[in-house]
Amino acid sequence: MVTFAHSAGLAVIELRFPLKIIFMENLIFYLIVQLNLIFGVAGLMWPDKLMPVFGLLMFPWPASHRAIRTHGFVAIVGYLLVLGKILFTIR
Repeated sequence: MVTFAHSAGLAVIELRFPLKIIFMENLIFYLIVQLNLIFGVAGLMWPDKLMPVFGLLMFPWPASHRAIRTHGFVAIVGYLLVLGKILFTIR
């Protein structure tokens, strides 16, 4: 939202959004969080189809249904925390 104030023939423009959200300093972090959410929800929906992908992502450890389910729940909780942080910094 932009507000205009006229004072002695000069126009002053004020922005009501924090500058760091406008400039998107944390774009890479937010993209990583989105990818984590995508893989987490997909792992909850199709654990058998994504077993080879999680086997590659979790290389030293074997991919199991329990690990994929845990990753899905943690991804959703992490996404909600980041969303809460974004909404809290806007206000």
